[in-house]
Amino acid sequence: MLHGNHSCMKGHETASYISCFIHLWEEWIGLGNLEDYLSYLDYLVWVFTPLAVVFILPFFIVLFLYLSILFLHVYKRKNELKEAYSNNLWDCARKTLATLWDGHATIWHGYEIHGLEKIPDQGPALIVYYHGAIPIDYYYFLANVIIQKGRTCHSVADHMLFKIPEKVIG
Repeated sequence: MLHGNHSCMKGHETASYISCFIHLWEEWIGLGNLEDYLSYLDYLVWVFTPLAVVFILPFFIVLFLYLSILFLHVYKRKNELKEAYSNNLWDCARKTLATLWDGHATIWHGYEIHGLEKIPDQGPALIVYYHGAIPIDYYYFLANVIIQKGRTCHSVADHMLFKIPEKVIG
């Protein structure tokens, strides 16, 4: 009885079954040159990375909006009895969501606000800003105002902003 594969044993006197199996597997799937295959994978990663980034960012923003709404819904149900006795029930929820949105802004975009100290702690202030296709910068700005100033901000904004529930934006 033979102890090995004759095609793997050609030229090698002691070939193990594992090395024969790897050699046969490479021939069977057509990976004669593994370097060429890895070069092809590098090319695919290079092509699909921008597409993944383009679709991942909006997905996370929409997911974050839905999670914010879910959080507020659960918070409301949990504290239905406290609402009758307290007017500042939503302050804790606002600060929690503001912290989450501020963390998202810092991690994902490196978002910073310069000159927030010029906004008064009480009384009116007019803030004029530009936003892109989605008003995500307003959410980030509002989160910073809630955290640093302890107050909400009311502003004139795009129509899309008014489709977000009122409890989320203050």
